[in-house]
Amino acid sequence: MPFQLPMIPGFQTYNKEIKTRYPKTPDLDIMSGVHIIRSLHIKNEKKCNSVFNSTSDLEETKKPTWLVFDKQNLTFDAYFKSTANESFGCAYNLRKCKIIYFLEDDTIKVVEPVVINSGLPQGCLIKRHKIPLSNNKNDYYKLLDLNVGVTVEFYGKQFKIIGTDSFTRDFLKKNGVDVPENVSMPDDPYFTRREKTPKKKQTASKIMSPIYKQAQGFEGILNFKGFWDDRYNVDGDLHILEIRYFLVDDTIQIVEHNSDGGLKTFLKRQKLPKDQIYVKPPGFSEQNDLLNVLAINSMNQWYAFDPLSNLNGVQDSYYHWSNLHVGAEIDVYSRKIVLSSCDEFTKQYYSDYGLNNCPSITNTPKVIEEKSNVQTQTIPVCQDENILNKLLSHSKIEALVFKAKILPKEPNNLNREFIVKCFLSDQSFSVSEMKIQNAGAIGCRFFSKRKIPKESPNEFNVIFKLYVGVKLIIDGFQFVFVDVEDRTLSFMMDHPKEFPHSDVHYVMNQMSKVLHTDIDTLHMKYLQNKSEIERNEFIEIMLNEFPNFSRHGVFVLALQYKKHEKYKEVSDNLFRSILQDELKRELFVGFDGLEINFKQRNLDKKDGYLERSSAFKALKSAKLPFSTEIINMILDRFAHHETNKVNYVDLLEYLNYTINPTPGSQGLSKDILLYRKPNEAFIRVDEFINDLRKLLK
Repeated sequence: MPFQLPMIPGFQTYNKEIKTRYPKTPDLDIMSGVHIIRSLHIKNEKKCNSVFNSTSDLEETKKPTWLVFDKQNLTFDAYFKSTANESFGCAYNLRKCKIIYFLEDDTIKVVEPVVINSGLPQGCLIKRHKIPLSNNKNDYYKLLDLNVGVTVEFYGKQFKIIGTDSFTRDFLKKNGVDVPENVSMPDDPYFTRREKTPKKKQTASKIMSPIYKQAQGFEGILNFKGFWDDRYNVDGDLHILEIRYFLVDDTIQIVEHNSDGGLKTFLKRQKLPKDQIYVKPPGFSEQNDLLNVLAINSMNQWYAFDPLSNLNGVQDSYYHWSNLHVGAEIDVYSRKIVLSSCDEFTKQYYSDYGLNNCPSITNTPKVIEEKSNVQTQTIPVCQDENILNKLLSHSKIEALVFKAKILPKEPNNLNREFIVKCFLSDQSFSVSEMKIQNAGAIGCRFFSKRKIPKESPNEFNVIFKLYVGVKLIIDGFQFVFVDVEDRTLSFMMDHPKEFPHSDVHYVMNQMSKVLHTDIDTLHMKYLQNKSEIERNEFIEIMLNEFPNFSRHGVFVLALQYKKHEKYKEVSDNLFRSILQDELKRELFVGFDGLEINFKQRNLDKKDGYLERSSAFKALKSAKLPFSTEIINMILDRFAHHETNKVNYVDLLEYLNYTINPTPGSQGLSKDILLYRKPNEAFIRVDEFINDLRKLLK
């Protein structure tokens, strides 16, 4: 017996007679260095054409043709005759093409090079495949059928081969095929006649005909640059545009420049109507002709509008290239777009037709150049891009707050006062009116938070050019800064390198230069020999007696030498009225959700007190219409002086205008809470005079 032990695990011995492997023959294999599939491989492969069976290299003959001649093709130059329109004065024209022969599978492709403005369908004439012989449908064209001087027939077209490239010539010669020299292509009678025909100047009537332009293949584009000034509307902006007029079909396309330098579609390509009512008012009636459609039965006759009755003047109802010129104003669906410049091609196009109404390309209307800028003195301004991040990391304020007045274009604007905030994070501006003038006004916000254009592309920090007395243009409204909030001015004085107008040493030096009298006279006559003087009186004296001295410098001196006094906070009733009025304006009604948010953050104790950080997050997540500074002011009023925890029950009752409403705030803005100025402050005159004496010595 071959086995002495039972066939159980652990009792078997090794026996060479036992077959332990059962391999399966793989279907993938390598034959003669070629990866093949055995099941699909044909043992008796067809012999290659005699032209390929070179006995010089036995290894190459063993490989299949699709591998030996992979991605190799032969190219022949040829032409064929095509019938032409008899009105052109010739019976045919010659069309040049290329015959491409693929060696790997004996397929042929015929391609005609594209000629611009030929008026003929060109490109691929015959797709790649095996082309049958004209006299034998069972056989196909082979390589030996193609040579220079030979005429071949592909599907009824006679192709005359006139040349070949160097690779094709060398390949055929290596395989024993004699290739004649290339011959030149005969002259095309159609293009010869076109060149001899004198060119006529296009008339205006032909230019206005799209059919004529399409027949001539005219694809010129008139390019204009323009703008749409929408800054006088709420949240409007200055839109820089490119207007493209396509002469082939009289259509217009308008694209807009993004702030990031990209382009977006402002108006898709279409015929632009002019002098039309785009939205017809109610009751608008348009005259139409009626057609009496007769029927066999008089009871079934009906009327229809004549579609051709209103076609009179249709050609004049769309913008034409003759309506466009530099300085023209076009109406793009009720948007007034001004054309400011054009390119050289457009300028030359108008000159060719005697229209020299295009000014120089460099002439730009003043409206584009009237960017929102800041007028500053000739003081170097910090242009470091990363300086704002450094200031934000050490700053306790989030915005610079100024008091401003609008330059009066109308008498109603004389007594209007505004608060302009410049945010340090992104250098954006917001404008709020301190007191609402109209009883029916919705809110105090004059302009929402937005950025203003820079004077130049290389300008980084426009925020460092702000000071009292500067004029700022925002969306077409010109504001002048008349005062600055003390915390803002103190922040600017703490960073004199970034805010050179607020440098105390610089201001004192300027004061010594404009001082036209001695210091004793200044002290005795103007400052009345007082040791202390009221702040507003000091500012008025300095501005009246020294008109050449900067207004911002006066405020810097007033803050530098001001006695340290506590600010008089806004009364509790007024503070609460301003907050509730702002909540009403913004239609905030989520007090129940805010209460749930507070309670969920205080599930452990449920004593009505919450950590200040948690209370701050709850108020921010509720999307209250208040800034971070105002929210901190609210928390200060309800934070315990020892534990610093916030009594959120009283806070909710304080804000909820539906339960505990307060009298109105008489139209005061919420930003007035951030504009902190002491009602009464005094200037240390003696210290100011002594520092000025030391500087003059």
